[in-house]
Amino acid sequence: MRSLVIEDEPQIGAYVSRLLTQLHGVVDTVGSVSDARHALKNFKYDLAIVDRMLPDGDALAIVTALSQLPERPAIIMLTAKDAKEDVIEGLNCGADDYLGKPFEPDEFIARVRAVLRRPRLLVQPALSFGNVELHLGSNEAVVADQKVLLRRREALILATLLTRRDRVVTRAALIEEIYGFDDEIESNTLEAQVSRLRKKLSELGGNVEIRSMRGIGYLLRMAQSR
Repeated sequence: MRSLVIEDEPQIGAYVSRLLTQLHGVVDTVGSVSDARHALKNFKYDLAIVDRMLPDGDALAIVTALSQLPERPAIIMLTAKDAKEDVIEGLNCGADDYLGKPFEPDEFIARVRAVLRRPRLLVQPALSFGNVELHLGSNEAVVADQKVLLRRREALILATLLTRRDRVVTRAALIEEIYGFDDEIESNTLEAQVSRLRKKLSELGGNVEIRSMRGIGYLLRMAQSR
């Protein structure tokens, strides 16, 4: 799952991002309407947390645009502008929920989970290929009937490769799926994470393999018999 936090207060944005990591996905944070528009041109989001009053305008226009997308994300407005008429306006513009500041973290996560449970946003609970299964929404995988808890980015890599199994996933596409756009990525970080995941699958008896396509990316396929 990929989330977009639109919040101009850096501390609040960072706090909300940390809360959302409980949902085991990638979180991007921006602080203006213009930066939000730029992010939306480059990424598809499952969830948007939107503050209203930003340095370059009211984010209601972003909420309206998001709500009209063919595959729209869940939208929660998180703002100090929480008078009754503001809430009504936000919901009428397409928000799924409206939460005032300050907020309780447990209530925030409960509301996020609630909007993500709605039928239009439901996804299959697991991805599988061969004897490898990944439980979505967690970092738990089952390999040859053995449970293993993966690191968060290992789970994101495996989810991406399972979704596109038997197809080459470019290095750039994989980075886009597993990192936020403001994450610092060292040149060999992705390779090291793929290598750890490959080793775990092999040691647990997985009958699939991650093949490196030099200069291009990676391919998940059934392991070749030796």
